[in-house]
Amino acid sequence: ILDSLAPWLLAIGFVLGVLTAVLGLRRSGVLLSAVSVLCAAQIYHEHGGLSLPSVPDADRDVRILFFNVRNDNWASDGIVSEAVGMDPDVLVFAEASALYPSFPRLRETYGFVSPCSFEDCEILVASKRNPVRFWRLNLNPAWPERYAVTELETDGGKRFFLASSHLAKPWFSGLSEAEYARLSSQYDWLSGPTVAVGDFNAAPWALPMRQLLKKSGMRSQHWPLATWPVAAGRFGIPIDQVLVHNGARVVRIEPFGAGQNSNHRGFVVDIALP
Repeated sequence: ILDSLAPWLLAIGFVLGVLTAVLGLRRSGVLLSAVSVLCAAQIYHEHGGLSLPSVPDADRDVRILFFNVRNDNWASDGIVSEAVGMDPDVLVFAEASALYPSFPRLRETYGFVSPCSFEDCEILVASKRNPVRFWRLNLNPAWPERYAVTELETDGGKRFFLASSHLAKPWFSGLSEAEYARLSSQYDWLSGPTVAVGDFNAAPWALPMRQLLKKSGMRSQHWPLATWPVAAGRFGIPIDQVLVHNGARVVRIEPFGAGQNSNHRGFVVDIALP
């Protein structure tokens, strides 16, 4: 449950170690601080091997927006207006049923909007260009169709896969393990340049995510964007992520939707393709 909070817990452990030493228990305080630093260094080292830095000097081939709307969100018009104003080539919304009243506005700007209804819209994908292929799959029986793949071609003729997902919380034993196994298998099937966006409900250094990255070859960001909870701002947990594989790289990323009545921040990411 606390896996994604490891950096914050270790920082607290370091501070408590220093206070313990100042209060007179020097050996115990120094030991606690040293253990905190060593554990933090291990997390940083392992995360570094499973992540890639941004490439700000590269040319952007595609801009993608991802946002977990939250099903009971009443701010659909504001969300769509802000999203369209960012001028992304592709929009991906999780828990998108709340956007149902604004679907006509999306269709005015985007030539492809994935089929959705008010009762069933876990993942919504909207693209300016018609996809080569699009499909959805179930990752678990409790929440269906929380995985969608869109094969797209850019204006410059580059093809890539965009995999979108919304995972269950990793402590939902029995569901979460199966989800990660299926997701890893699905990522293995995507042979070309691939970008994966979604609400993974875990930070990239959490054990389930580390295992997914190792098995699939996907890579997270070296400095991921904090997305949850919104009130924590840049000190939040990066559970909404962008992953890349087979030559796709992040050029730049910026937060989205902090004032749009969701408990998540989304992001707009520019991607360079090989």
